[in-house]
Amino acid sequence: MTYRTKRLFYARWQRLRRWEFWPVWAVYPPVLLSWVYHAVRLRGATLWAGCNPAMQASGMAMEEKGGILDSFQGEESRVRIAGYLRIKAGSEDAFARMTRFMAERELDYPIVLKPDFGQRGQGVEIVTKEAEARRWISNCEDGIIVQEYIGGLEFGVQWAKFPDEEIGTITSVCGKQAQFVEGDGEGTLEELILRDERAVLMSRYYFSKYAGQLTRVLGKGERFTVAPIGTHSRGAVFTDERHAITAELREVFDELGRRFEGFNFGRYDVKVPSVDDLKTGRNIVVLELNGVMGEPAHIYQPGYSWRKGIADLCRHFKLAAEIGAAWRAKGVASPEPGDLLDLIRQHREKDYLEVDEFERPS
Repeated sequence: MTYRTKRLFYARWQRLRRWEFWPVWAVYPPVLLSWVYHAVRLRGATLWAGCNPAMQASGMAMEEKGGILDSFQGEESRVRIAGYLRIKAGSEDAFARMTRFMAERELDYPIVLKPDFGQRGQGVEIVTKEAEARRWISNCEDGIIVQEYIGGLEFGVQWAKFPDEEIGTITSVCGKQAQFVEGDGEGTLEELILRDERAVLMSRYYFSKYAGQLTRVLGKGERFTVAPIGTHSRGAVFTDERHAITAELREVFDELGRRFEGFNFGRYDVKVPSVDDLKTGRNIVVLELNGVMGEPAHIYQPGYSWRKGIADLCRHFKLAAEIGAAWRAKGVASPEPGDLLDLIRQHREKDYLEVDEFERPS
């Protein structure tokens, strides 16, 4: 066996051993049992999908990312929403509109492009030049979100509040670290990926995405970011940052939550200059907001035990169901099971094309 073959075999073995890489169907069976238990306890099969009346199925699937951002009303408080532009599907002047948006906001590349529908980073790309932007836009058949690129540290902040409460709670803070390899002046990009203990686990994905650059030799100390997007399925490393939960941080997200009537449960993806800024609630910029399917992502920290992760997921959906029950008591119905199944089917039919049309990992 060649060194490359051995390392690819090692990657496959490690992905089997580490539950953070398991597919949804392998992770969620215990969570489904928890759903059944709480459905019986609270007398409602889909209460967990009724925790956010302002979102379609509380953000389970097929939600419009731009529509969610549009729902934040009133003046910005201590948190701002990253500048964005929504473009309807099939718009022939999409690139021209993007260019005007960038000029009006005095933005330059890189810029972030996203399909208006999607989860788990599907289709999201940071484009660094015009040719990439044109190709991404031409490949996207859905509505488009053009968003300013925000530097700094990325975190996922899980927030929840019952409908009649003024004060919410933060149940999870997850750090999202970009994955990179560092050159030594001799090794090619492919060799550096194979050598790196973390990058090799996503080697199939990286080899497809960077197929045209694998023979490039990186200079000594030169860094190549293989996973710039803060999404686990794209290679980002997630860390448990619940130590950053403070009274100041909760107050800031309570203020933000009051700007979105009908939203009570989900995960904000944000960027800040530093951990201190996060703890004190300063300089926070919201990239997007995920509803009920925005998991408490700290559970995917390398080494976090399967038992603890499943327990946290079960608590996540238990709280969602209880908030849904509180809305039911106020006369707001949860979605019907058949409607949820239709949404899942529609979501699975989506096929988002990336800038480089690479093969996405499972």
